[in-house]
Amino acid sequence: MSIDKEMLRATAKSIVTIPQHYQLEMEASVPEGNEQERCFIWEDPENQDNTIEIVLDLVTGQLKRLAIDREEVGATKEEAKQICLDGAARAVTDQFVAKYAPDSAEYTSVVIDKRGDRIEFAFRQEVGGLPLPNTGCNLTLDSGLNIVRYHLKGRMDRKAFKPVWPASIVDADTVMQQILSDLRMVPTIVSLYPSMYDMKGTEPEYRLVYEPIPGRRSIDAVTGRDMFGPEHYVMPPSHPMLQTDTDTAPKPATDETVSWEQRLGINLEDYVLEKSTDDGERIKSLYQIRAQEEEKPEPDSLSVDAYMERKWGDNLRNFRESSIMLQLEKSTGRLVGFHWMDRWKEGVPTLNREQCWQKADQFLRNVFPDYVHYLQLENDHEESEEEPCDRQFFYLPVYIDGILVNHERVTICVSTSTGEVCTYMGVSYEMIQELTGRSFRPILAAEAAFEYYVEQMKLRLKWYLDRDQEATMFRLLYEPTATFCDEQGKQRTLRYIDAVSGELIWENTRIGL
Repeated sequence: MSIDKEMLRATAKSIVTIPQHYQLEMEASVPEGNEQERCFIWEDPENQDNTIEIVLDLVTGQLKRLAIDREEVGATKEEAKQICLDGAARAVTDQFVAKYAPDSAEYTSVVIDKRGDRIEFAFRQEVGGLPLPNTGCNLTLDSGLNIVRYHLKGRMDRKAFKPVWPASIVDADTVMQQILSDLRMVPTIVSLYPSMYDMKGTEPEYRLVYEPIPGRRSIDAVTGRDMFGPEHYVMPPSHPMLQTDTDTAPKPATDETVSWEQRLGINLEDYVLEKSTDDGERIKSLYQIRAQEEEKPEPDSLSVDAYMERKWGDNLRNFRESSIMLQLEKSTGRLVGFHWMDRWKEGVPTLNREQCWQKADQFLRNVFPDYVHYLQLENDHEESEEEPCDRQFFYLPVYIDGILVNHERVTICVSTSTGEVCTYMGVSYEMIQELTGRSFRPILAAEAAFEYYVEQMKLRLKWYLDRDQEATMFRLLYEPTATFCDEQGKQRTLRYIDAVSGELIWENTRIGL
């Protein structure tokens, strides 16, 4: 039986001090159709970035989430640093957890991560000295040691029984040999950023590196079997495009008299350019249909819909079904993004995957004429007799001289009823030109890179919450890791081996909260 909503509001207002001039902007039960929580949002009318959000369980009235955004007041950063060293931060969190978190006495694992002038705490239950995922809660304190974030974990999931430590587990050496037998070092081109990696330079740069594949494994510590198949850890294989005489012939210069609207089929008698922005690298344009939309009844002023409209109405209208969005790269004039919102809803599927690929190929030759030199097509693993679908997606990773460029790929989506392209997510052609002008040849042998990486590897045990079973349950897993904490307590993970110099490239990673 649900709690009276007046009582829920009173409970919410008692958790933190709501400034008197703040206004209640949202009070609603969510998610719509399966209400489980009561959400309250207050805002500062003088600064809408100052907000307080409180979410309570609709039945128990228990606090599930708290988020406070505001200009920081109270202790200065230097004062806060000294206070934290005295243990006041832990005292604040312990008091809050004891008051609002259920079963708080069972939260025996506490991980602390300092990020700038904020301190994050993760409280978890433990079994065998290892934290249980999706238990406990997370908290964040600001520089004045005020609780500004709280999140109770796992309350909407199917309840998993607390596990017991297995009677026996597989020998770690046996698991390590299994992992090493499947590990290989693959050359790839990556973009390295000084903010993310320990590197000598101060500017981002592309490098040829060796990447460990698969970089992750999840081995059941009781059975010794991998939890997933080998395809779970790697991107699908791809194959080069077949080149025709047209592909090898010199490409004519782009006819700049033909607008992108014409090339993409945007009829300016039906659509109007509503907004165009320039961020220095890309020009982003939004088109809307000229026809007026039907007026809709005003929602309740404190409802989710009304709040979303007040807060993000202008942005949400960008995603109306009538919207068309495109992005152009300023330096090259190439199309790097295109989305026609309602193209895939126009009829009964009539085209198979091969026919849709022919349409995608035609589109690519129009917007990316030399694509066959730089893109490969990911292999299709879909079942041939699957249920008809309204769209077909094709993924084309970028390769330079046969070497994959990490995290760079083109995505194209085609309607199975009309054959029209609904979505095109491209890549920077300036980046491709830059990489094509360089020579990426490994000097370090893959075998040497393998040895460098293995020297840093170790196995760790961890609990995993398996939701794929009929009954949600915890499993004890072995995972390989190449991570360590430096003298300042910052966590580093070995991500790559430089394929030219042999340098170990460490990524700055967060402590798992």
